[in-house]
Amino acid sequence: MKQYKYIAAAAVLALSMGFTACDDDDDLIFPEVPETPTGAVKAVGASVESGAVISADVTEISIAYDGLISLNSAVHITLNGSAAYASIWEKTLIVYVALEPGKAYTLDVPAGAVIGNKGNSYAEAYSLQFAVADPSAADYIPSLSNANATAQAQNVFNFLIEQSGKRILSGAMANVNLNNDFANWVYGASYAYPAMTCYDFIHINADWIDYSDVSLGIGQWKNNGLVGYMWHWAAPTDEAAYRAGDLDRYGFNVPGGDNPSEFDIREALKEGTWQHEFIMADIDRVAAVLKKLQDAGVPVIWRPLHEAAGSYQYNNPWFWWGRHGEEATKDLWKLMYDRLVNHHGLNNLIWVWTAQYAEGYEAQMAGGYPGNEYVDIVGVDMYENTNDAQPAAYAAALAMTEGKRMVALSETGRLQMPADCIAQGANWAWFMLWYSNPATLENPDMDGFGNTKALIREVMQSPFVINREQMPSLK
Repeated sequence: MKQYKYIAAAAVLALSMGFTACDDDDDLIFPEVPETPTGAVKAVGASVESGAVISADVTEISIAYDGLISLNSAVHITLNGSAAYASIWEKTLIVYVALEPGKAYTLDVPAGAVIGNKGNSYAEAYSLQFAVADPSAADYIPSLSNANATAQAQNVFNFLIEQSGKRILSGAMANVNLNNDFANWVYGASYAYPAMTCYDFIHINADWIDYSDVSLGIGQWKNNGLVGYMWHWAAPTDEAAYRAGDLDRYGFNVPGGDNPSEFDIREALKEGTWQHEFIMADIDRVAAVLKKLQDAGVPVIWRPLHEAAGSYQYNNPWFWWGRHGEEATKDLWKLMYDRLVNHHGLNNLIWVWTAQYAEGYEAQMAGGYPGNEYVDIVGVDMYENTNDAQPAAYAAALAMTEGKRMVALSETGRLQMPADCIAQGANWAWFMLWYSNPATLENPDMDGFGNTKALIREVMQSPFVINREQMPSLK
C-alpha cells in the first residue's frame, strides 16, 4: 500500500474548517481543545467489528475513543504492515483504506500512536482483523436430506449455514481410542476448546474399546460442542477370518498398504454372500452406538466411507470401499443410508461425503458424488505442506453439489489461516485438525504436522473461528 504521512489532528481541523495560517493568531490554526481528565484514553468501538466480512467499497474505518485525541506522527498506524493515512476528528480516529476483494486485513494502531489529554498520555494498542470477500455463489438447500431429521440435527445444520462465509468452526480428531486427549492438548496450546470433537469407529469389532460408552459425545454436546464420528472400516480379508473373528486379518486398506484386506465391495453388495452378512452386521453394530446418542438428544456429524477415490492421478484407491470404482462406493453409501435412516430410524445424523480434490480431476471428483439427496455436507481432506486457504479445492467441492451443499475441511494437517479462507471465498464450514499423539511428540510445542502451539493459538483465537466457548446451545 502507498506510504502516507500522518496529518496532525489540529491541522486536519484547520483544513476541514477552511482556516488560513496567520502569524498573529495561531488560534485560527490550532483551536483551543477542552481539557480532558488525566489518564490514558482508550478505544471504545469501531465502525468495523473485528472478524467482520466487509465490502471492498468501504473507504474508511473509524475508531472511537473515550476522550479527545491527536496523532503521534512518530508512530505509524498500519494496514497489513504498511503505513496507513489517518486523521482525527475530536474523539474519532479515521483510517483511510483502499481494499481489494478476496483479501484479509489487519489494522494495527500501536501503543503511542494516539495521544490523549493534550499530550499527557497515550492510548493502548488497538488491533482488528477483517476480510473482504466476493459474494458467495452458494445457494444452500436449507434442510437435511432426511426429512425426519431431529430438531437438534436441523438446528446444527441451520447454524452452520448461518455462519457460512463469516466464521469457521474449529475441530480436533480423537486419537484412535475414544478419548479427548488431542482436543485437550489443543486447548492447552490455544486456551480455546475445539467446537467439534470427532471419533472413529476404527475398532468397532474389538473388545478393548467400549463404544457403547457415549459419555464423551454427550459431554461435548452438553457443553454446546458438536460431535462427529467417522469410520476406518476394517473388514476381513477372507471368509475364514470373518468366521473366526480373527481381527489380525482385518484391514481397511487395499492390498499392498498397511492394514490390508482383500475384502470385495462388489460381493458385499450382493444379498446372500458372507461379505453382505458382514457389512450389514457391522452397520447394525455402529447403529446401536449412534442410537444411544440419538436417545440422549445428541446429533452426530457422520462421515463414513471417506477418501474412497484415493489418488485420481495414479488411479490408486486407498481403501476397500473405493477399490472397485465409484459406482460400487455410491451403492454402498446408499445402502448404509437406507439401513441407518429407514431401518434403524436414526434421524440424528448429518451425512458428510468426503471428496478427493486434485487439480485437473474435478470431473472424476464430481462423478463419485452420491447426490444431494443422500448428502448434507461435503468434506475435503487436505494434507498440503502449506497454510494456504485451498480455495480451488473448496470451489471444486461446492461446484460438485451445484452450490447446494456446504463444504467442510474434514481433515487437515497444516492449519489454514481463517481470515485468508474467508477472504478468498473458501468458506469451510469447519476444519478438523487430524490428531497427533501428545505422548509421543518429539517437540511438545509442535504437533506432528508442524503446527506450532503459537500458530494453533493464532488460528483458534482468530475472530473468524468459532470455538466451543462461542457456541450457542443448539438443543
